[in-house]
Amino acid sequence: MNWKKIIKDKENQPAVGTYSDWKEQIAKECFYQCIYCSINEAQFGGIDHYHIEHYKPKSIERFKILENDICNLFYSCPICNRFKSYDWPNDADDLDIICYPDPSTYDYSDLFVVNSLDYKVYGTYVSTKYMTERLYLNRPQLLYERRESFLKQREENVTKALEVLQDKINNPEDFTLLKESLSGIIQLNKTLQKRSSIRPYKLAEIRK
Repeated sequence: MNWKKIIKDKENQPAVGTYSDWKEQIAKECFYQCIYCSINEAQFGGIDHYHIEHYKPKSIERFKILENDICNLFYSCPICNRFKSYDWPNDADDLDIICYPDPSTYDYSDLFVVNSLDYKVYGTYVSTKYMTERLYLNRPQLLYERRESFLKQREENVTKALEVLQDKINNPEDFTLLKESLSGIIQLNKTLQKRSSIRPYKLAEIRK
């Protein structure tokens, strides 16, 4: 996962318009990725398919005043946005209670861990365990994206190793290393071939 702390500054509040007019600014502030699952907009067809996320839901009457407050506006993929909806279990920004930690206060990379064996994300606090379940952060599409990310890093390392080996395949030990490198490339390619068959989610999961 590639979470980043979002820098919010009241000085950046646009002088005109409403939140829907500021989508490009908000996308840039959030590094063009979902603040919750960290998937880049490019993997969902671009900015037109992403949502403006009201961290404190505008549908809750006491937060209506924040509807066009730039410090309450973030960038979210449509799936995380739909799962969160107007859910707001607690006002307190406390990691050890059920709530949504403010992404402009915390770097989510410090609040979650990703298992390199099953590619699942695990919250390390009460709040992030709740988020993992509520936002379905281990949905099949995200597991695939994480696995692909791990394998791409492996592919990069393998490519570097192959470049070194090109000029020095002179003994059995070199052949063994080459075989292991090719195995990594094959595994990556097999994973890439599965992309088109993986559904992001099922209708029943959205309606749970």
